[in-house]
Amino acid sequence: MKKTWILLFSLYGCNAALAQQDTLRYHLKGVEVRATKFQDAGETVNSYKADTSYLSKITTLTLADRLQREAPLFVRSYGPGGLSTVTLRGSGAAHTAIRWNGLPLNSPMNGLYDFNLLPSFLLDRIELQCGGNGPLSGSGAVGGTLLLDSRAEFGTGWSAEVLSSGGSFGQLQTGLALITANGHLATKTKIYQQSAENDFVFIGPEGATRKQQHAAFLQRGFTHDLSLGTDKNRLDINVWHLENRRDIPPHMLASISSQQQEDRSTRLAAAWSVVKNRVFGHLRGGINREWIRYRDPAAMIDEGSRANTLLAEAEAGYWVRARLSIITQVSAMQAEGRAEGYGGSRFQHQYSAGIKAVYSGKRLLLNLAIRKSLFDERWIPLLPSASLQWQLLQNWSIRADVAKVYRVPTLNDLYWMQGGNPTLKPESGWSSASSLQWEKHTSKGNIKLQSGFFYTRMEQLMLWTPNENGMYRAVNLHTTASRGMELSARLTRELGQATFTVNFIPTIVSSVILASGSDFAPAIGKQMIYTPRIVYKGDIGISYKRASLSCYHQYTGYRYTTPDHAFYLEPYHLTEIVAGYKVYPFKQEMTLSFTVRNLFDTDYQVIAWRAMPGRSYLAGLFFTFGK
Repeated sequence: MKKTWILLFSLYGCNAALAQQDTLRYHLKGVEVRATKFQDAGETVNSYKADTSYLSKITTLTLADRLQREAPLFVRSYGPGGLSTVTLRGSGAAHTAIRWNGLPLNSPMNGLYDFNLLPSFLLDRIELQCGGNGPLSGSGAVGGTLLLDSRAEFGTGWSAEVLSSGGSFGQLQTGLALITANGHLATKTKIYQQSAENDFVFIGPEGATRKQQHAAFLQRGFTHDLSLGTDKNRLDINVWHLENRRDIPPHMLASISSQQQEDRSTRLAAAWSVVKNRVFGHLRGGINREWIRYRDPAAMIDEGSRANTLLAEAEAGYWVRARLSIITQVSAMQAEGRAEGYGGSRFQHQYSAGIKAVYSGKRLLLNLAIRKSLFDERWIPLLPSASLQWQLLQNWSIRADVAKVYRVPTLNDLYWMQGGNPTLKPESGWSSASSLQWEKHTSKGNIKLQSGFFYTRMEQLMLWTPNENGMYRAVNLHTTASRGMELSARLTRELGQATFTVNFIPTIVSSVILASGSDFAPAIGKQMIYTPRIVYKGDIGISYKRASLSCYHQYTGYRYTTPDHAFYLEPYHLTEIVAGYKVYPFKQEMTLSFTVRNLFDTDYQVIAWRAMPGRSYLAGLFFTFGK
């Protein structure tokens, strides 16, 4: 592989722009400047930052649990420990780009990532940027981008964290973290394990009570983060290894299953950042290696596959004037997949160059970007984007963004021997959104209200469909449009020693096929399968001194399971209660928690004929100590 080294410089001046960043700082003529990542859209797009407090890490085992409970999206889950993907703004499961410390995690083989393979405990930053930002994040960033980070911070001293929890259906979770810092050196090491039997009881299609069979899973892994240098000149190295073994349970129309899957991944990311006067630089490289082994003894199947992704990026930026910065980026990425279905190894190569301009005024934040990419010797059309945030009045502001988006074919789409199509074209389209926000802060709390609309149109959507011989083949078939409305309300109020919080985030989505082949004529104009029109989530919380209590609720509307809407799944409500209490043994902090999931024991399905658990319980503790 050709290694392309890259430079990065990014400069943000106003405090609003800096609220989303977590990188280097430098003060220049009274304006704060940071080296940032080219892909970060800052405050100009609607974003959600997950709570990474101790209590949230105890009560959510995986990133899928966290997003399902709190984020404005729909999680398609096959059950505890099973495959979980997301639908954001009506987009497909492969239309959300996932980055860990800048390294892409979407599989080059199928474009997906299983969110149940991401332990919440191992992540320090979880930020979901909604909307298409292909010019910033590259292929697949149609519905949005999920930014994940683990990072060691400079300081002095040491600390440790111990996580332990257990609950219904054999759930066990254990984690340990050790953080040390001594001037110019900082390290953070975490190890983690979780397991469950998942032998919950559910009601089968015949109306009888049944127990889930063959659904156990075991996951273990570790991360190590190392930082050297200073805030003006630092080197970050991040390592992540994860192993997962799971039994695949039978669907509700079957009684037994012997299927198993093992997943292993090893990731290495390294970044060097430098700040000097008006100039910032960033070099980044990384490798993501994944192995999957699928076995079904009953069908005499034992197949393995592997995927490797190599990335090199360089970004450079310059503070042109007091409020204007220019950032350039070049990158190179190679993906390799090896599977029996390919007859060996297959490769993809992508090269891109981009430039971004950021204006940070007192009332206006403007972000303009453009990217040109080369995919396997084929040029991707020029990708422009523009986004802004404008402070209309003291409490009122608006956001607006528009971008050209795309997704390249995966290795499966191109090279699978039974149906792969080397002539596939990349998916492409336009994404736009706008929102109005009102926010007020007082000494006793604050309130934030926001309403917005979005629209995305995609051409040449890729689909596997049968031909006249009944053989499935990948083709460019659909033209789709997703439009909808997003609302959010957040209230925080302090009354004496008590703090009240209220959050409400309803989403209304229409995602339809505008044009397609004759075989899909009955589906034209109808909602896409497994895309609910209505999803709303909300929570109410109160904390008093050392105690806290939160109630989370979500409603998921109808989901059609066939393109002609002949079959569908019923809507469902889920309620979760989380209680926490802090104690201080030996002058150290310990957080105790107790969680009740599916409080009203709702019988529901997310995917057709895949059983979901009823009421369950989880108790745990998070102990922090050190100096």
